[in-house]
Amino acid sequence: MSRFAAVTLTLATVFLYLPIVVLAVFSFNDSDLMAFPLTGFSLRWYAALAGNAAFHRGFITSFLVAQPVGLIGMSLGLMAAMALTSPKLKFRIGFAALILIPFLVPKSVLSIAQAMIMSRIHLERGAVALILAQSLVVIPFTTALISAVLIRIDPRLDEAARDLGATPWQSFRLVLLPQLKSALAGAFSIGVILSLADLTISMFLAGRTQPLSLMVASEFRHDLRPDLNAMQVTVLALTAVIVALSELYRRHRLRPQRRTVRAAEPVEVAS
Repeated sequence: MSRFAAVTLTLATVFLYLPIVVLAVFSFNDSDLMAFPLTGFSLRWYAALAGNAAFHRGFITSFLVAQPVGLIGMSLGLMAAMALTSPKLKFRIGFAALILIPFLVPKSVLSIAQAMIMSRIHLERGAVALILAQSLVVIPFTTALISAVLIRIDPRLDEAARDLGATPWQSFRLVLLPQLKSALAGAFSIGVILSLADLTISMFLAGRTQPLSLMVASEFRHDLRPDLNAMQVTVLALTAVIVALSELYRRHRLRPQRRTVRAAEPVEVAS
């Protein structure tokens, strides 16, 4: 790596992660003021957070919304990925562009459009509207992830299963789906994380539903309290746990495949 590339990478890393580090540092600061120098180490802001009923309600609401978003995004992403990687699909570029539109359109514009459509169909703002709107944003990410795995699966496995008398559903359930478990777990995790982090769509469609991101944004507009730092660090830690568990599951799924590949490699015999 050249010196210029190393310096650029270092500056980008500092730019991205320094605010998070500062946030975490102040969450353990004993003072009510978020300013240097620090007055001492304390866990009282986390203790105050543990007794904050509003935080508990907001987190439970966000968690309950994120689960169906993850499931819907995973399911529709799987369908879109299977269509996108199918050799029989016509107008592949157009279909791929259609899938990517929710990712390319600014969230504020997309949220206003979704709010207008839902008002036309008389769907009130709330948890259901929020789940549907967030699922639409999640689909491009889950489709890309599952497609990256699908495109590497040998299509002859499906052909062999069909030749042996398997129906299309049996071939999908017994041959294709076991090879996609790690990708589906990753897609579900992406949907949950994006839902937990969403703010723009929640502002337009949450209604009386108050997810955690909306509560935090509302509190930050009024006052910068240290317990909000502890709240954000807690959410970041939970997100990191979701990512770590997803990666551990992926590696656990890949371990038997690696053993099979190693066992199939020819062994050289010394003459």
